[in-house]
Amino acid sequence: MTGDRPRPRPDLSVRAVEGEVLVLDRAANQVHQLNVTAGFVWQHCDGRRTAAQIADALTRAFEVDAQMAQEAVRTSLHRFAELGLLDDARG
Repeated sequence: MTGDRPRPRPDLSVRAVEGEVLVLDRAANQVHQLNVTAGFVWQHCDGRRTAAQIADALTRAFEVDAQMAQEAVRTSLHRFAELGLLDDARG
């Protein structure tokens, strides 16, 4: 699991709606609807936590095993990156 500290692009708008997270990307004219797990990962992408720390939080919050949490975080972060939702700036 990577040691990067993922964070969303600062120009995105985010809303929680009925247990899901909606991410509005005005630059791409797209809305992304995240399920509960991906939404949890998204909400923990704050630029301070590593992917491993997010997986640990997921393990505790959903009472899943560590390997399953790591895979869910890895998959979510990969998808967020593919969609261009993460901030590329390093700081």
